[in-house]
Amino acid sequence: MLYEGDHILNNFRFNLKGQLNEVKLPEYKALWPLFETIVNSIQSIEESTNSQNGQITILANRLEDRQVNMDGNEELNPFCEFQVIDNGEGFNSINYNSFLEAYSNLKVSKGCKGIGRFLWLKAFTKVNIESVYCEKNRWLKRKFEFSADNGVEPEENIEGSSISEYKTVVTLSNFILKYRKKAPLSLEALAKKVIEHCLPYFLGENCPSIVLKDNLGEIYDLNKYFDSTIKDSLHRDEFEKDGNKFSLYHIKMAEGVVKHELHFCASKREVKSYDLSQYITDLQKRIVTDEGEAFYYLGYLTGDYLDRNVNLNRTAFDFEDEDTLFASVSERELIGIAKEYILAYLIDDLKKIKDAKRNFIDSYVQKEKPQYRYLLNRKPELYDQIPANLSKEKLELELHSAIQKWETEIHSQGREIEKKIKESKFDRESFSKIFNEYCSSITEISKSSLSEYVIRRKAILDLLEKAIEIQDDNRYCAEETLHSIICPMRYTSDEIEFEEMNLWIIDDRLAYHTFLASDKLMKSLPVLDTSVEKRMDIAVFDQAFSFSDNQDFFNSISIVEFKKPNRNDLKDDDKNPINQVLGYVKNIKEGKAKRPNGRPFVNVSNTAFYCYVIADLTDSMREDAVNAGLILTPDGDGYFGYNQTRGAYIEVISYDKLVRDAKQRNQILFDKLFNPKVNEVLNSKLLNE
Repeated sequence: MLYEGDHILNNFRFNLKGQLNEVKLPEYKALWPLFETIVNSIQSIEESTNSQNGQITILANRLEDRQVNMDGNEELNPFCEFQVIDNGEGFNSINYNSFLEAYSNLKVSKGCKGIGRFLWLKAFTKVNIESVYCEKNRWLKRKFEFSADNGVEPEENIEGSSISEYKTVVTLSNFILKYRKKAPLSLEALAKKVIEHCLPYFLGENCPSIVLKDNLGEIYDLNKYFDSTIKDSLHRDEFEKDGNKFSLYHIKMAEGVVKHELHFCASKREVKSYDLSQYITDLQKRIVTDEGEAFYYLGYLTGDYLDRNVNLNRTAFDFEDEDTLFASVSERELIGIAKEYILAYLIDDLKKIKDAKRNFIDSYVQKEKPQYRYLLNRKPELYDQIPANLSKEKLELELHSAIQKWETEIHSQGREIEKKIKESKFDRESFSKIFNEYCSSITEISKSSLSEYVIRRKAILDLLEKAIEIQDDNRYCAEETLHSIICPMRYTSDEIEFEEMNLWIIDDRLAYHTFLASDKLMKSLPVLDTSVEKRMDIAVFDQAFSFSDNQDFFNSISIVEFKKPNRNDLKDDDKNPINQVLGYVKNIKEGKAKRPNGRPFVNVSNTAFYCYVIADLTDSMREDAVNAGLILTPDGDGYFGYNQTRGAYIEVISYDKLVRDAKQRNQILFDKLFNPKVNEVLNSKLLNE
C-alpha cells in the first residue's frame, strides 16, 4: 500500500554488488560503519523537532557463549552486532528515497557523500531498519532489511504506527570476522573510539545525549564521560593557510589510546590519523608529568578546506601531498603546520623528554661507545633526530646508521672534490678550506672505527678472563668454550668473518694468513693432501711475517692446541699437548701440501712451524715442558724452545699469561680510549721528578 508522499518506492537503481566492490574499507577501520550510523543519527536529530533534546542509544551486543581462560576467569566475547536507536526525523519519504539513491546529494551541505550506508555491508552481512516518523500529520512505521544479495526488502515497507514518537532503530548484524577481530573488546575502549571519531559533535552546544550499553549490563554515558575525562584538557589553536581557516584541538588522554596521534577531520568526523612518533621523534611513549600523571596526546584538525576535499568513502582526502592546481594546501604542509603548534603546546613536556634523552645518549657514548663522540660533536642534530626512550641496543643501531650515512656523505664529498679539481673550479683559498674539512672528517671517522675495534678487544678479553675462572658449579669451563672465544670451531677462514677470529689474543701476527682451519679434520683441509683423521684445534697457514715472497711455498704454519684450565692429567703420551702438536707437524710434513686452488707446493720441509700450547701450568704440564727441553719464561708462566727434530718452535702459555700479555699489548689503546687523561698524568709525573 502506498502512502501519500511515497512517490518512489522502487529498489536500488544500480548494481549494488558492483557498488560494494568499489567501496574500500580497510580492516583497521572496522568500526567505520558504526561511526557512520551514529553520525547519521546525530544529523537526523539536527533536522528534527527533537534537535534540543536528541537522544541516541547504542547497544553493543556480544557473542553469547563466554569463554574461560587458563586462570578460570571469563573472557570478554567480541562484539557481533550493534543497534543504534535515535529520536531523529527518521526514514521519511525524502530520506528513504535518498537512501535508495547512490551518491545522493541530499545532505551534501553536511559533508555527506551519499555512500555511507554501503560501508554497512562491507563489515556486516545485513542491516535491519525500523523507523517511526511523522509525515503529513500521520505517524508511520517503515521496516525493511538491507543486504548485498537482496538490496532493500520488502519494497513496500510502510504501515501505520500505533506509537506517536520519533524512533529509528538501525541494527548492524553479523559482524564479519576479519573486521570483528580488529574491533576493541572492552566497552570503555569502544566508548573512547566513538568520542574520538565524533569529537567535533561533542564540542558543539547541541550534542545529543549518547549512551553506550552492552548485553552484559555495562553502560557509559558518553557526554558525561567526555566532560569528565576529555573536555577540561581541550585547547584550541586557529591558523590560516592560503585563505583557508583551520582549527586544531589539543587533548591529553590519560587512558584509552596507545599512541600519540593527529587526526584530520571533515564534516565533524575523523577521517585520517597520523602516528606522531613518525613526525616528532620524542613522542614515542606515554608522557609522564612531574605529578606522576601519564597521558597520550591527540590532535584534531578541522576546517572547511578539509570538508571540501574529503573523498567519497571518507577514508582519505583528495588533495595531493604536493601543491597542485587543484589543491592550494598539501597534506604535507598541513601536517607541518600542525606539528609546530603541537610542539608549542607540549613544549614543557617535550623539553623534559629531550633533556632525559640527551643525558642517556651522552652517558651511553661516554661509558660504553666512545667511538661515537666525534659523530655527536659534528652532528649535534642527531640529538633531535634519534627517537626518545630507546633501549641501548636500538640506540646503538641509530648511531651506527648515522655514522654510515655520514661516511656516505663524506665519500660523495670526496668525489665532488675530485670532479671540481679536474674542472679547475676551485680557487686556492676555497679549495684549502673544503679539502681540510674533508680530511678532518675522514680522520675522525677512522678514529671512530678504531675505537669500536679497541672496545671489542677489551670486551673479548674481559669475557676470556671470566671464562678461565672457576665457575659457580666449582668446575672450569671446557676447552671448547675457550677455543670458541679465540676462534669459532668447525670453520675455515673462508666460512667466517675476519672480526669473528680473535687470534690476536695469542699473537697479533696470526690474524694475517692465507688459510685457517679451526677444529677441522686434517684430511678435509683444501691445503693438505693427507688421509689423517686427526683434528688440530687451530691451524694457520702462511702468516704475513713470511720469510719469502715465493707463493709456491708455505712460509709458515702455526698450530694451536688448547687444554681445559687446571687440567693435571697430561703425562701420558696421548694426552701430552706438546707431543700432540709435534705429531701434527710430522703428519703435515709426511703429507703433501697444496695451495687452495689445488696447485701442489714443492714441499714443506723448509717451512717454519710455530706451535702454541694454551694450558695452565699444572704439575703434569710443567713436567711435559721440561721433558721436551723447553725453557721457563722469565715471568714463570710459560715455556719456550725449539725442537730440532721436527723443525718447530714451541711455546707453552698459561691462561693467566695469555690474558695478561694480551692486555699489556693492548693497554696503550685501552688507556687512550677509556682514560684519555693518562698521558697528561704520566707527563706530569715525569716533569715533577
